[in-house]
Amino acid sequence: MIRPLDGYIVDAAAADRVVAPVAEDLSSAERERILTTNPDSSLFLLTESAGGHELGRRYLERVIKDGTFQPTTGWWVYRITEAGRAQTGVVAEVAVSAYESNRIRRHEHTVAEVADRVADALERIGGSTHPVSLVYRADSTIDAIVANAVASPPAIRVERGNRAQEAWRVAGDLGLGLALDAIPVLYIADGHHRSAGAAALAHRSPSELQDARSHFLAVLFPDDQMETLSYHRCLQLPDHSPAELLAAIGRHFPIQPLTELGEVPDPGEIWLCSEGSWYSLHLPHGAEEGPTAALEAARLQHQILGPICDVADPRTDPRLNYVPGSVPPSTLAEECGTQAGLSFVTRPPTVHDVIAVSDAGGVMPPKSTWFTPKIGAGIFLRRLG
Repeated sequence: MIRPLDGYIVDAAAADRVVAPVAEDLSSAERERILTTNPDSSLFLLTESAGGHELGRRYLERVIKDGTFQPTTGWWVYRITEAGRAQTGVVAEVAVSAYESNRIRRHEHTVAEVADRVADALERIGGSTHPVSLVYRADSTIDAIVANAVASPPAIRVERGNRAQEAWRVAGDLGLGLALDAIPVLYIADGHHRSAGAAALAHRSPSELQDARSHFLAVLFPDDQMETLSYHRCLQLPDHSPAELLAAIGRHFPIQPLTELGEVPDPGEIWLCSEGSWYSLHLPHGAEEGPTAALEAARLQHQILGPICDVADPRTDPRLNYVPGSVPPSTLAEECGTQAGLSFVTRPPTVHDVIAVSDAGGVMPPKSTWFTPKIGAGIFLRRLG
């Protein structure tokens, strides 16, 4: 299921130019500025548009030919640190067959059309430098090998603002391959469509490219290092005032004023802000069974947003906006209040909540969690034939 990287690593002298910011954090204008001013940025490989495929292929061929990326074979350790929080994992090639046999489990639906676009980009560009983030249940043997590797200075270090990325080569196997092979199940933290795209590409590959396309690039992290954040919700219903919505909710659930907010809501608790005032309400476990139904985001949708506020599809309803959980509740309330809306804050699901949903074959509610920090692109490169 897991094998060491047979690919490339960015040359240390070029790393600052090559390693890309998190693509999801960039506006279209910022992305265009980087691509225009920095021809070495690995953002050239992060495209799903047909127009960008040829640019990506030319970039890939150039950075391998001119030594911007150096060949490497073996195990590597990768660490990302952001705002003082670090997670350290093993860089590997992971089998598509493990994804298809459910040894790599997911917590989100994927869209076939999007996966096909990812496969098109992989096929036409010919490589990937953006690993999938996978989680395994922490293992003491792997922990010891990783700790030994990071005891020396990193071969690569890129630091921007409060975000640092580092990489170490593992000297020898040290039993790492056997320990990784013993992992029974992996879980996708970030990269559901990259995984699905790799699987789609494997099915369309000619026989001479089967081995190269039978695996995809990933970093494997232990579950005890992973952190999740939630999304806040801002709801505007133009035909109703915040006071009317608050009263409607209060007819179904007891609402208690909050004079002070804690760090996060308690299990089963929702924080609600209406016209500058905060309230607490506790939602009981609904009639649905399974780990997904127990999540606060699911309770909020099934008991308030759907039946009371008429939000039938939380993925597409334009009246419901999602705000990253890194935004403080006070900022959320201010921004949402200017739009005459209600703010909702839920407890972030834990990594073990996500694992439980994945093991049950379920999916997380829309915009209920994301893992942080996100893996960067541009340190490791894997060709696909």
